[in-house]
Amino acid sequence: MVQSSRVNWFGLAGGVSVFCLIVVSFFVPWWQLVVGNNLMITNVSPLNTNFDLFGNAVSVPLIVALNVASLISLSAGGILMLVYSVKPLGVHSSRLLGFSYKKPLYSVVFFLAGLMVTVAVVGSLFDISVPLLGSQTSTLPAEYTEGVTLSVLMSAGFQWPFLLAITAAGLCIGARVYHQKVIEPKPKKRKLEVSKTIQPITVTVQ
Repeated sequence: MVQSSRVNWFGLAGGVSVFCLIVVSFFVPWWQLVVGNNLMITNVSPLNTNFDLFGNAVSVPLIVALNVASLISLSAGGILMLVYSVKPLGVHSSRLLGFSYKKPLYSVVFFLAGLMVTVAVVGSLFDISVPLLGSQTSTLPAEYTEGVTLSVLMSAGFQWPFLLAITAAGLCIGARVYHQKVIEPKPKKRKLEVSKTIQPITVTVQ
């Protein structure tokens, strides 16, 4: 039976939230871009990135490979975090924690960095302004519209799984901070010994 005082609850919650994040990321993106009246929809997450162009699904092999690599890395981190959390005093517990607690944080950081770079590069290549957050009307370059001025509404925003990813990262970092308290030995309770001394009673008869 696992003693509750020897479970890293931050790590346990972090590991569970990581697997919840993996599941929901296949159905809801972390970030979404909608062009026009659903002419193009871009769903982006480290685990599942896909494009819908005029109702047709489009996939990029390089992005699919990156998604698979991210899935493997995040799954490994979640499993090891759960193993560590229920046995934080194990021989290899520090190594398991050191490997696993960084994975959700890396996913969030690399996702944000990659998203910002991609948006900047696409905007520079096609000479069009792509929003990272919010809505705006952008004018397509004349060379792509045969000289016709064409403006489209672009709407972009982060979805709730991104907040779940931040929460999972925070919980796993909390597990690393809480680890020192978990491994501290418990102070032993000292038993107080009460000694009873019976003093003799002397009776003096006059």
